[in-house]
Amino acid sequence: MRYREADDVFTTLVSELHSTLTPTTIMGITILAVGLFAYESLGNTPILIATIGGAIASLGKIAVSLAHRRAETTKRSTVADAARWEKVQGFFIFLIAACVGTIATIAFSSRDLSVHILAASLTFGYCAGVTVRISVRPFIAATTILIAALPTTISVMLYGDTVHWILAAMSAIFLFAALQSVLHVYRTTTREIRLRLEMERQARHDALTGLYNRTALREAYSSLGRADDLLTCVHCFDLDGFKEINDRFGHAVGDALLAGIAERLRESLEPPAIAVRIGGDEFVILQPDVRDPAEAENLARQILSVLGRPYRLVAEEITIGISLGYTMALAGSAELDHMMASADKASYRAKRNGGGIDRELPPTLDLGKFSLVA
Repeated sequence: MRYREADDVFTTLVSELHSTLTPTTIMGITILAVGLFAYESLGNTPILIATIGGAIASLGKIAVSLAHRRAETTKRSTVADAARWEKVQGFFIFLIAACVGTIATIAFSSRDLSVHILAASLTFGYCAGVTVRISVRPFIAATTILIAALPTTISVMLYGDTVHWILAAMSAIFLFAALQSVLHVYRTTTREIRLRLEMERQARHDALTGLYNRTALREAYSSLGRADDLLTCVHCFDLDGFKEINDRFGHAVGDALLAGIAERLRESLEPPAIAVRIGGDEFVILQPDVRDPAEAENLARQILSVLGRPYRLVAEEITIGISLGYTMALAGSAELDHMMASADKASYRAKRNGGGIDRELPPTLDLGKFSLVA
């Protein structure tokens, strides 16, 4: 259940479910010890079945958590991935809770007080652990607590004497408090994750336009692999006449124009290409995984066409010119700074020629093997 969470918050919260290896191991051992003692004391077959089931479910939860953790080290989880992991994790958590509830409920139907003590400890310990470790998914946590504790509380109440009535009342109070704690932990954790994600976003995005910044550009470029059959293209461009627009209409209109350009870039670029604002009216497009040099030229022309359309920002339409330069290199074979310098050089040449597109290619780059028409 998403609880109106943003996608990045949801995936981050679900990833917390695989961090319960130690408590799950401890709980599995505890279920086994308490259940076997209760079975030996009472000779009740359902308790033995619940004990074995709880131990197996704990092992299953550990295996799922390890697989979940391993999957997240290889690639970032999508929303669909996180939803699947949440369902699988929830299944084993519910199964463990049902086994705990079964052992404790049957234990309190007996007259052996030593078994009662262990059953109460098992239930309260399990619910406390749930409150702390899986409250990040409140539906799972609340349901788990109810499965484990509600039947046990009813069984304690039906025992009939004063002490057990008091224990049942305490259980009900603790049950309510645990549910409140689940909500509190969830809200606090979600607030902290949102703050952390926002700080990470601000560190990698331009405040005015929302595009990536230099830090994000370097991270994206450094993550590209090396390949002899792929090209990486860097486009650098700035706006022709942007200073005049600022002087005529004011900086608020200039900022609105930059925001409008950013919006058009976001709408027109397809992953894995990304748009970056590196300052003022200067922008960079990183275009990886290029198989045909014509793709770079086509993207450059698309950028000019999209950004060259009029912008209605004041009483009149504003049109801006673009001077764009681009360069290419074999994937992973060149430094980002060197590629940006080459693209900048081509951009300055385009500006001197009145705007448009120019390119600067390494003299050693053989485009013939990528395209018959280079």
